[in-house]
Amino acid sequence: MRSAPAAPEPRLLRWVLRELDTVDSTQAELDRLAAAGAPEGTVVSALHQTAGRGRRSRSWWDAPGESLLVSVLLRPPIAPALAPQLTLVTAVAVVDALRSAAGVSARIRWPNDVTADGRKLCGILAEASSGRDGRLEHVLLGIGINVNQTSFPPEIAERATSLRLLAAARQERAAVLARLLDALGDRYEAYLRAGLEAVRGAWRAASATLGERVLAPDGRAGTAEDLDRDGALLLRLDDGALARVSSGEIADAPPP
Repeated sequence: MRSAPAAPEPRLLRWVLRELDTVDSTQAELDRLAAAGAPEGTVVSALHQTAGRGRRSRSWWDAPGESLLVSVLLRPPIAPALAPQLTLVTAVAVVDALRSAAGVSARIRWPNDVTADGRKLCGILAEASSGRDGRLEHVLLGIGINVNQTSFPPEIAERATSLRLLAAARQERAAVLARLLDALGDRYEAYLRAGLEAVRGAWRAASATLGERVLAPDGRAGTAEDLDRDGALLLRLDDGALARVSSGEIADAPPP
């Protein structure tokens, strides 16, 4: 006699989607909602941002209606020092979603960019907030994906691409968002169960950084060798020493 299949585990997240036409920033809007007590899983999506931003307060360009601009509220029971790991978790989820939605094989550039054919396709901005007791209150995950652009401003034209250009077909933003939230829910739940190790192998497999020569934020050059168990990038320096890069940005390094 065949046994009945096991019931699926209940999902930890329930998405609450707020779709807007124009907003200053989905991150700023979600921050306001988080301060007012919005539940984990609250999502803000917009057709256009007037003050979108990326890491280090850089502006984020978008053409109205052609990008997926979304911010996700998470309230993970983790230490504040672990919050940057959610950038890596999100990057893996984005790779999953783009493969599923558009058949695009994207790559991850440590720590927060998703690329294809060597050009930027998606940026991720994770902003954490802690209470007076030092505990992590929430993390705002800002995700910007170039979906239907066919051209870009001159200053980024050589460095950016879109799903439409890569797949040679117009994409439905709603479908990309649905796949993104599905993938993010799966990867986030795995992370809560097992920590970064749950996505570390997938991150390695999709990495555009490992094996490349890069400059660390302090100017030292080396080859990106691995992703450490805490999310730091491990560099084999030109003198043979192993260095950990836990924050900041890396750049391409010239040949030794």
